Amino acid sequence: MDESKLNRVQHEEQETIRLFIQEVNKSCLEIIKTKPVSTRGYSITYLQELAKTIKNRVTEFESERKFTFKKEFIVDLSLYVFDRAASWLLDSHKIFKQNNDVITYLESKKTEYYNIFRGFCRGSSSVVVFGEMMSEKLKVSAIEAVCNKTAVDIAGEMMCNFPAFNGNRLNLEKHVLTALAKKEDFNSFITYIRNPRRQVEAFIKEEVSKYMFIRQKTKAQTILRKNVENFNKIISHALFKATEKLQKRKGDIKDWLEEFSSVLEPNLTLDTINCQNFRDINNFDFLKEEIEKGLKIITEEMKSLPLNKVNECRQKPEQILIDQLCNCCWERCPFCAAVCTNTLKDHSPEKHSVPFHRPSGVKGWHVRGKVDLVVDFCTTSVASDRSFYPEHDSEQSVPYKQYPTAGERYASWSITADASMLAYWKWFVCHFQEEVEKYYDLKFQGRGEIPQEWKHLSKEEAIGSLSEMCSL
Repeated sequence: MDESKLNRVQHEEQETIRLFIQEVNKSCLEIIKTKPVSTRGYSITYLQELAKTIKNRVTEFESERKFTFKKEFIVDLSLYVFDRAASWLLDSHKIFKQNNDVITYLESKKTEYYNIFRGFCRGSSSVVVFGEMMSEKLKVSAIEAVCNKTAVDIAGEMMCNFPAFNGNRLNLEKHVLTALAKKEDFNSFITYIRNPRRQVEAFIKEEVSKYMFIRQKTKAQTILRKNVENFNKIISHALFKATEKLQKRKGDIKDWLEEFSSVLEPNLTLDTINCQNFRDINNFDFLKEEIEKGLKIITEEMKSLPLNKVNECRQKPEQILIDQLCNCCWERCPFCAAVCTNTLKDHSPEKHSVPFHRPSGVKGWHVRGKVDLVVDFCTTSVASDRSFYPEHDSEQSVPYKQYPTAGERYASWSITADASMLAYWKWFVCHFQEEVEKYYDLKFQGRGEIPQEWKHLSKEEAIGSLSEMCSL
């Protein structure tokens, strides 16, 4: 095998292995996130299960190829996945320890107990000390609740009114491809071709950032301030209801706190509060007034919360949108890498399909034994009398017209034999010809020579042709 051909084979295998590693990592993270670590704690069996899963996936991957991995690869892959899962495991186990470990619990209460002690030392009454403590708890919980609600509202606003997110899957793809064409960054195109989900997620994150901090910053700030006001009303209402109930029937501070927390619960959760040192409190009107003083200060502080605080909380607008928009099929055409546009993640037995395919050379498809990239669209190829090799090392070729017989990854696709060709990918091939040839170490020549008429297409025409996808 000559050196250039060897390089191409190695490149193809490296890309396949790289995607395999990404898929294994993603599926293993999904598995580990189903474990009840935050409620039951960490168990070594979780990583043992991942190790077994990784080994099985490697064995399955090898069975479809004519090579095997060294043991070191499985070890390295396992360590890579474990490292990726580590942060989630640590965060979840930290929550478990905070809720169940005595020493951790006491450490977390140091500041609270010190503030209680300091309040009593300076002569403050139990009501004042308890009111200050409640205000601090409310501040922490309210900020988190306000930011989480703002994240949900901003995501909902973008889903309804932002053009890229308020349509179907094809509409999102149209906007992603439009953004790629406008940037004219080849590396971003390659990411989209090789790992479309990663590029779509990057697009969503970028658009959310622009929306929040540039295009609709004033609107986002208005949403944040509105939520601050709403939570102020929610807390004020809970204070009124708890105090009113304790006025009608006898009860102590524990009863008042339980009533207050139950009214808040649908919207806001308070951290645990120990009432043992405040059993002498019986003037709940006074307590209500003290907490309202603190609430007024908290509300003023929250009105000046920066928008980037929203992205620091548990729910982030970008992640909410990614979870909603990316929970679909991401299988790629074995010939041209076009992404299946089915909105269901698992749509079996329905086959994968796309309204428009691409020139196969976009994926690096080339003529066996030559450096000629394939310039034909899949829809044209499956109507031709030519043949292809399912793998780079396949000994037998398969007629394009019989492509489903080439194996499961071909049979799972429905590729219509027609003359549909999107101008967008013709422009891409022409505009990035040198970059594509360099990336794959191949050439658009011979059978893969680019038609002259393609070279007259402008970027504007390419972007305009994307509307054809959404009109079907």
